[in-house]
Parts: sequence; structure tokens; C-alpha cells
Amino acid sequence: MSQILVDEAGKKFLLRAGNGAYGIGVNAMNKLCSLHWGAFVERVEDLPDCSEVEYYQGRHTRRAAMDFQEYPAWGGEFYNEPALKVNFGRGVRTSILDYKSYSTGACDGGEELVITLGDYAYPLTVNLHYLVYPDSPVMVRWVDVINDGEDLVILESVQSACFHPPRRSNEYRLSHLTGRWAGECMIRRQAVTQGKIVLENRTGLSSSFEHPYFALDEGGACEAEGRVWFGTLLYNGNWKIAVECNAYEQTCVTGGISDFDFSWPLKAGESFTAPKFIFAMSEAGFGGASRMLHDFQRSHIAPEVEVRRVMPVLFNSWSSMEINVNEEKILESAQKAADIGAELFVIDDGWQSALGDWRVDKVKFPNGLKPVVEKLKTLGVDLGLWVEVESFEVKSELYQNHPEWAMNFPGREPYRHYRADVDRTSLLLNFARNDVAQYMLETLRSLVAQTGIKYLKLDMNYYFTDPGWGEVDELEQRTIWVKYARNVYGVFQELKKEFPDLLIENCAAGGGRGDLLMDGVFGRINRSDNQDTLDVLRFHEGFTWLHPSKMAGGACHISDSIRGMNKRVTPLQMQAFAGIMGSLSVGKDLLSCPQETLEEIREYISLYKRLRSVAHEGDLYRLASLSDTPYTAFEFVLKDKSEALLFAFSHGIEFCYKVPNFKVGGLDAGGVYDIECYGDDERKLPGYLKAEKEIKPLSGRALAEIGLSVRLSGDYDCKIVHFKKRS
Repeated sequence: MSQILVDEAGKKFLLRAGNGAYGIGVNAMNKLCSLHWGAFVERVEDLPDCSEVEYYQGRHTRRAAMDFQEYPAWGGEFYNEPALKVNFGRGVRTSILDYKSYSTGACDGGEELVITLGDYAYPLTVNLHYLVYPDSPVMVRWVDVINDGEDLVILESVQSACFHPPRRSNEYRLSHLTGRWAGECMIRRQAVTQGKIVLENRTGLSSSFEHPYFALDEGGACEAEGRVWFGTLLYNGNWKIAVECNAYEQTCVTGGISDFDFSWPLKAGESFTAPKFIFAMSEAGFGGASRMLHDFQRSHIAPEVEVRRVMPVLFNSWSSMEINVNEEKILESAQKAADIGAELFVIDDGWQSALGDWRVDKVKFPNGLKPVVEKLKTLGVDLGLWVEVESFEVKSELYQNHPEWAMNFPGREPYRHYRADVDRTSLLLNFARNDVAQYMLETLRSLVAQTGIKYLKLDMNYYFTDPGWGEVDELEQRTIWVKYARNVYGVFQELKKEFPDLLIENCAAGGGRGDLLMDGVFGRINRSDNQDTLDVLRFHEGFTWLHPSKMAGGACHISDSIRGMNKRVTPLQMQAFAGIMGSLSVGKDLLSCPQETLEEIREYISLYKRLRSVAHEGDLYRLASLSDTPYTAFEFVLKDKSEALLFAFSHGIEFCYKVPNFKVGGLDAGGVYDIECYGDDERKLPGYLKAEKEIKPLSGRALAEIGLSVRLSGDYDCKIVHFKKRS
């Protein structure tokens, strides 16, 4: 069955994906018009006519025809947020796009519709791409802009897409994800009234203050129920999403690369491709929306090796040593890490001679990394290293040889970033330069090949302060943002091609580059530098709106360093249980830990290894939130419904309050499940993990309708419940 239907006579197009559909058509003024974004529509003939959608008593027909454009350029009687703004020179700063033609074909395992628009007076072509996959309700959009003329054209804004959810008389509610250092992935909600709400990032990174994601609902959607229209931009640089409600109760969402300090000179015959925007509608609330994105990420974004990867238990040196690493400490800690069951040993910041010079520090490691590599090999543990390739230190050889590689404005002294905690002065490299990108690719290629590392952690601890590029022509100056983002991604994309088994972690002062594009290369994400367990449980809600749970990384799920965030001490068990939902890491000072503590950590790691396949491969259901209740719960269900896990945590329970039964969804209603609970409050060794009370087997229908009672009390209580279907 074709997923793209075309009514050539009526000039209508219908895209069908899963339980959703998207319709567009050509109106009486030859403009491409949005007709439908919502539930499944079987026939293209059932789409409304453009005149039906555009009609509003008292609104001029010409204005209406412009308001519903599928990809509006700034020009004519259009006064909302434009998707395209072009300067043709000679005083012409507007563009009027008319429908020209369409084509369909196969693309990347799916069906593609390409609709061609063109300026009626100037040689400018705009190709709108729509991609639909047979295995997903998520659709993809992007755009190419082509200069078909002889003269230079300046692009001042090129957005990826414009969306028109169904018009309604009441207000939509906008949900989005805000962030900052130590406060990433926070869910925010607000009413969409007449006017414009702008979500954006201008730092050079994608998610330092806001994530490139939006969700609209009619005000009553929750985790499990309600319609949600949502989308996210696949881009790792500056972006903007404008959510606008006009005077006629029509909401429109326009998003793509930020037009702030952006321009792109388009010479004769050249084209510009905007980033992809993925979008869909969920009829199962926000939980349904996130499960759609997780499935799409696994099927169409992530490398196959990362989808299949069993996430290793990771020990990271930062929490216990910071930059004070050396051969003796690392070798001693490596033995302890192997003893507790770690599978990957990561030397974080401090192993290198300087940022920019990615060679081992000969004072700390007089014999190089060879003794460490050999020791870990005998222990059956892989080695990982940290890098921050977008910066170089003033003391580095790289800076001495190439000071012109620093990002800066001519005539201004570049801003020098000083970190007191590591006594380091550094500058940002201008990754928009191809020679910088090529140098770093060769450097990383050599580092991986020579050391044999299995893990590489990319870090980026600064925002743009001097986005200047004096060596290029004035017309090229404001291309720096886009070229920088493309080159950073391109370097690691190429590295992943050459070393497909290399696990690369995406870190930018925590979760500063938390966009889905990065999931196309990176298998792990530092969700936040803040690893305080209670905060982690809040982060994980917003994080999993976009990313599969298994990608939730960081250096120190089990650690003492987290106490510095909120001056709070959380029990080891709660740290471990929260970490098991993601990619478990240990940051304790293993050399000073009592044997009893090491035994306890070993048992948590053993539990993680037994359960991780369910937590990492299962569909996620967020059953309760610390934002609403003094407890939170996450459920993971394997696709074949043979196993499931329920993670439950409490904080702030008072007055002997009994937590209501958790209704466990997604199971086989007719199946019967054996149930085990981990998290005995007595915490006795050995075997303290398994609760003493036995739970009788229950059917999937009973678990969904009646639910399961999980006893939680007070602060820092936690349980993991394992469901296994009887054969």
C-alpha cells in the first residue's frame, strides 16, 4: 500500500504514516496550502479543499490564501513568521513562491514526495521534501533552496518546515524542554494565545537553554491519553522554533536554523539544504509521543551497532580524581574496578598534555598509556578516554603554531576562558574552518588507532563568545554558525564510519547538545553534570521525551561527588537503581571504599547486568512524576511482552501515606507474570537486594486494570520490580 497518495486533478497530496496523516494542496492563488495534520485519513479525496480551510468570515481571500502556506516566504500579504527570507539584491528583499511541480520516489527505505516551488519573478527554486517510512508514524521534512540565476542571492532565513495543526477555538497548550547547566531537560508548559512564542538557542550549541522540540495538545493530554502534535529538529547548532497564533485562532509552528546573525550567500547554481525536522501526532499522550521517537531513533537515526549494543558498566576517574590522574592511581583503581564488575574504565580530563595537544602527559604517565592498556587487557576491561576537541589551551603547541585558528573578531582580543578548578586558559577553535576539522579528525583517528580505546567522550565546556572569522569575505562571515555545526558533526560521523564499534559519548557541559541528530553518531549522552539522584529522576522524564533511556550516561551515577550539587546525601541503593535505567556508571573512590561498600556496588552491578536488556530495549511508560507526587515510577516492557521492569522511587512521603497501585501497561493481557521485587529496606548482605516478601503471579490484564502495590515510604526509598511471563 502506497503511503503517498496524489490527486493530480485536485492538486492534493496525502501522506499516511501509522495512525497519522498529513495533507497538503494547491489553492486558487497557486500557493501550496496545509490541509490536514492529524489522525489517519485513507483517501486523498477526503481531504478538504483549500477554500474550506482558508475561509473565515471577514478575512480577505488573498490574505487567507497566504496565511495557510505550507512553506511561506516573506513577501506580499503575509505578516506571520516566514519560513524563507531572501535578498535578491538591487533592493528586492521579498520572495513570492508559487507551486510548480511534484515527484515521488524511493528514498532511504521509505517513500519521498518532493514538491517544487519557485519565485514567480526571480530564478529561485525551493524543493520541499517529505519522507514517510512504512514502519513508523513519524514523518520527516526538509528543504533545499537553489539559485537558478546568474546573480548572487543572500539567504537571510531558511527554516526547515512550517506546520499548521488543526484550527480550534480554544487555546493550544505548548510543552517544551528548557535547560541550563545542572538543570537540563525541564518540562515547561504554557498556553498559546494570540501572539508569538519563540523557542531558541543562540549559544552555538543545540540545547544549552532550550531543546529543539515542541509539543502541542488541546490542554488535557497526559502521559497516557490525549492527542499530542509534536516535532523535533535534527540539528546541533543554533536553531529557532516560533509558535504563533494569529487573529483567526490558527496556530502555526515554524522551525529550523536560527536566523539570528545568519546569512548565506548563494552563488549561481548553488543550493542550501536545511536540517531535517521530524514530526508526528500521538493519540496516546506524551508517553505515546516519546515511544514513537524512541522507535524512530532506533530504526532511522542511530547506527545499527548502537541499537544492538549492550551498554557496559563504566568506571570514570573524574569524580574521585578530577585532573589528578597518574599511572599509579589508574592502575590501582583499574584492579578495583574490575573486581566490582566494571566493563569499561574511562580516564577523564587530566590524561592529556594540553587541550589541543591530544598526547599523553609524560609527567603523569611516564611510560605512556601502554601499562594501563596492558593491565586492563589482563583484567578483561576496555579503556576509554575524554577529549575536548573544540578548545585549545594557550600553552598548547597547537595554539603556538596556529593562533589564527582561534575563533575571534578581527581587531579584538579573543575571549580567553579560564577554569579555576583545573587552572586552564583556553580559546575556542573555529571549527567552521575545514583545516581545523580535518586536523582534529586526523588527531582523533590516530588517538583511537594507537591506544585501541573502545570509548571516547566528547566534551564541550564553552558557549560561543567570539563568532568571528576574519579570513573570509564579509558575505561569508555569518555562515560560521552553520559551518561550525556541520563540521563538528561531520568529524565524528567520519570517525564513527572508520571505527564503528567505538562507543562515543556526547557531552557539552552536561546535556548542552541533546538534539536527536547527535544520536546518529553518539551512543551515550551525558544527560547532565548534575548526578544528584533526585535531580536525575526529574531529568530522566524530559530526557526520555526525546532519547531512549539506555543513552542516559554521565560519569558518576554511583558516586560521592554528587553531594556537592545540593549538599544532599542519597543512599547507594537509590543511586544504583536510578543508574540502572540508563547506562550505569561508577565514580566512587574505589581505593578508599570499605570492602562492604565494594561488595554492595558489586551486587548492584550484577543486578544491572541481569536486567539491562529489558531496561534498554523495552518500551518506556512514565507512570508517575516527582513533579506531581512524592514518588515517581518508570516502566519498561519488551516488544514481545515477555518481560518488564518497574522502577519506583519516593521522596517526601508523609503521614504514613500509601502509594496508590501502579497500573502496569503494555503487558500481554492474557499472559501470567511471575513477579520479583528488589530493594529490601533492611539492606542486609549478602543478598539484601531481593525483597523477602513474595508476590503472587498476576495476569497482564490484572496488572493493567487493578495494578500492583509497591510499598514506598519517606525519603530515598526505591524498588525494582521484575515481571516475567510464564511460557
